[in-house]
Amino acid sequence: MKKEKVYISGPITGLERQVYLKNFSDKERELRAMGYDVVNPTKLLPSRFLWIYKIIGYKLTLLYDIWHLLNCDGIYMIDGWQWSKGARLERAIAQLFNIELIKL
Repeated sequence: MKKEKVYISGPITGLERQVYLKNFSDKERELRAMGYDVVNPTKLLPSRFLWIYKIIGYKLTLLYDIWHLLNCDGIYMIDGWQWSKGARLERAIAQLFNIELIKL
């Protein structure tokens, strides 16, 4: 049986790196414990390649994340997503493509 793949979405911009990394890691751990295959956008590139994000910029980074979202069955929204432009866009795209909203 195939595990349902869930994308985590939430605020990143404007938060301290350690804060958003913890927020996403905590939810990833919780979702994995529930049996989901999880896509954590903060882990899409190994940390040694984070400089790539600085080169490609916000728009292309968001497009890369959306490509991953579109390959998922569900999306989980971290608290505070309403104040994040990127998370609002990810949620709208998930709704447009009937990607299930996962609630814990």
